[in-house]
Amino acid sequence: MRLTTRLGVCAIALAGASVAWGQFNAKIVTEDGSPLPSTPQIEPELSGRLWPNCLIRNVFGNGNVVYLPDWRSRPYDSRTADVCPVVILLEGYRRAQVTLRDGAVIVLKRIGDHEGSTVSMTALKAPEDARKAYDKGVAAMSRKKWSAAQAEFERAVAVYPDYAAAWSDLGEAFREQSKLTEARGAYERAQKADPKYVKPYLQLARLALAEGRMQDALRITGSALELNPIEFPGIFFYHAVASFNLKQLDAAEKSARQTIELDPNHELPRAEHLLGTVLAAKGDRRGAIEHLRKYLEIAPKSTDAAEVKQRIAELERGPADSK
Repeated sequence: MRLTTRLGVCAIALAGASVAWGQFNAKIVTEDGSPLPSTPQIEPELSGRLWPNCLIRNVFGNGNVVYLPDWRSRPYDSRTADVCPVVILLEGYRRAQVTLRDGAVIVLKRIGDHEGSTVSMTALKAPEDARKAYDKGVAAMSRKKWSAAQAEFERAVAVYPDYAAAWSDLGEAFREQSKLTEARGAYERAQKADPKYVKPYLQLARLALAEGRMQDALRITGSALELNPIEFPGIFFYHAVASFNLKQLDAAEKSARQTIELDPNHELPRAEHLLGTVLAAKGDRRGAIEHLRKYLEIAPKSTDAAEVKQRIAELERGPADSK
């Protein structure tokens, strides 16, 4: 009973103290504008005093977040009074480590092949019925209900045949069910509906690589690179993979380096592995060792960790490169 009372007093004190700083609002949205499938879990980070930086008062279904910073976690500063570093967790979406600020909009990206957040302009013209079906499909995808998602996306494109995002996600639903011919057809329809929408290029390239069609993967990613897809590091990675397999080492190195530059959170750790492999093939042992070690640092529990360590040892035993 005493513990419960203390916790209650603590919560009241936190709320009361924070109110003195003011109550702030932020908003959480999804990358494609679909409704949140469920209420996100928001975990405030701890201060140096091991106290939560803020109190999350409410999280509404439309994504609005009401929070109160805690003055005990840091000295008061009017310029940072609304700052609240948090981790946001939502099923079907990537873990987001972000900072809430008053009026901020936090965009959650769906779990997948690191597609980026570019939205097809055709989505802005989608009729309400198509949009509702699409939103239901996205919700089903977040729960990995692939057949249900397929049905909803098929409804969306039946109502609005130029709905590029729906075609793209329909392809994903097909792929997850191992319907690769249907997946390719859906991706191609997305590409045709909106040639400037980058996501289908990534999806088609991934499929081509999986099927060993390196020239097709190189052609697809080459076309995508003309669109300057800086939010899609996966495009550069797939271009590097295809180039390496076709023994175009300079192109592979360039694209692997661009992948790493555009991926500060290391969501594509294999880019470091690939760059190390490319540099080894070019005779740059020092550079190869550096990037293979970086790969192990980022992904120490990778299934090929032992193999990579052996490769590093082999490179270290070799003659020093002249670079």
